[in-house]
Amino acid sequence: MKTKYFLLGLILSHIILFSTITQVKADSSYSLGMKKDTEIILEVQIFDEDGLEDVFDEYDDAIPEDADEVGMKYKIIVREVDKDAEIDLGILGDYDAFGIEADIWEWTAEEFDEEPDEEEFEIVWFQDPEDINDAYDVVGGYGYDVIMPFAPISVEKYLDEIDDWREDDNEEWKTQDNMVIHDSIFKEETFVEIFTYDTETGYLIEYKIIDEDGAIIYKYGLSEFIPGYELPLILGIIGIFTIGLIYIMRKKV
Repeated sequence: MKTKYFLLGLILSHIILFSTITQVKADSSYSLGMKKDTEIILEVQIFDEDGLEDVFDEYDDAIPEDADEVGMKYKIIVREVDKDAEIDLGILGDYDAFGIEADIWEWTAEEFDEEPDEEEFEIVWFQDPEDINDAYDVVGGYGYDVIMPFAPISVEKYLDEIDDWREDDNEEWKTQDNMVIHDSIFKEETFVEIFTYDTETGYLIEYKIIDEDGAIIYKYGLSEFIPGYELPLILGIIGIFTIGLIYIMRKKV
């Protein structure tokens, strides 16, 4: 009987611990989906040089630097996460943000080096989409002047709450589910850009350009994904393992 009471006490203590952690997270409307040690590899899957030149003439500014060959890859590993970061926009003020520190391997056709090209690179983004609306209202709306590197969770809700998208005769920004869609005209050539965010991590995992005939002329997408971890998960695994081990040992006694 004592064994049962002892195990019950351990189980209840873990339930209380995880309920407390969950409650703390629930206070925020959005959460950071990126976890420590998350590893993401992106790969160029479509590169139609003629198609890009038809639309842009010089397409260097339309695609990531050096990502101009099918098979080229880019890697990021999250080293630290910061759920209480800030974005400083000068006279516009400071805004609450989520942040990550990441090691980055730039686009390459070769095997990744052991050492990253950028170490502990800091990436931050707005916690609340209303702050995006507020910050970009003075410049006519948000138009990916700085590309959103990741979207907080839930991605669909976060994107849907961004109201102040830039729009004029030459371009229109809108969202659909976990995608940001940019309809634009460049020197009379119509094209569409689509940015797709992973619904679990919030990271930008796909980018493609579609010409006026509906052909995809450029695309990079997810090649490999290794999920990171979070403290409550580790504690849960340790707790379950501990309870199981104690039960086995006492059963033997």
